[in-house]
Amino acid sequence: MQKQWVLVRGIMSEAFHWWDFLPQLQAHFPHDQFHTADILGNGRLFAHSTPLSVQKNLQALREQVPTAGKKILVGFSLGGMLSLEWAHHHPEEVAAVVLINCSLNNSAFYKRITPYALKHIFKSALQRDMSRREHMILEMTTSGVPKERLEEIAKHWGPRGLEYPVKPINFLWQILLASQIKQRPQPPKAPVLILSSGKDLVVHPDCSKKIAETWDLPLVRHEQAGHDLTLNDPQWVIEQMTLFLGRQNEEIHASTVGANLVTTS
Repeated sequence: MQKQWVLVRGIMSEAFHWWDFLPQLQAHFPHDQFHTADILGNGRLFAHSTPLSVQKNLQALREQVPTAGKKILVGFSLGGMLSLEWAHHHPEEVAAVVLINCSLNNSAFYKRITPYALKHIFKSALQRDMSRREHMILEMTTSGVPKERLEEIAKHWGPRGLEYPVKPINFLWQILLASQIKQRPQPPKAPVLILSSGKDLVVHPDCSKKIAETWDLPLVRHEQAGHDLTLNDPQWVIEQMTLFLGRQNEEIHASTVGANLVTTS
């Protein structure tokens, strides 16, 4: 059965930054449909102001994808937080949620965005050379990636940042937006998989752990990856999502068989 996917990036990030993860995901699920949605103020929507309203941001994401059919939401960082809100408010639209290095407001602020990350972001903002700036950010958001590969990616991401710049005020609004999103008493109705990185220097891994423990959800940690997990190890992420979706299909099949047995007995 053909599935629909929606991928949402995080603060100061956009669909372009899924980089080689998206084509690898498409190759792994060749019969599925894939959509990317940008947060207002990022990427294709860079000219917009990022609203502080969760609902306005959520509506903007939903308007970027087809209305028909349930979607698998893959959300990175702030994109994951908004994906959770999507699943809570519009459960009829969501088949599953995959959270990648997310936090909610029941974690301490200094873990949701670490002092190291803030210092590194402001330091990189002073760098006029956009490729050099992107290289500095990539050093913060990845772990163990060869310098040559980071330099090659930065050569592409730098010019992109000039063409679709994130306004400094939108960076601040996105930080404040993230601070509003809370962990509800119950998880959304859709199945949720939580992926985290053991060497995340931007969002402390404890944030993902707290979400998983509070809701008794599966958490899988990549011990060696940095914050941008899909850039650090795209194949690992695809493997984990494939296993997760396979388990969901098995559970649906088992419940269907059980229901049939009850009906015919």
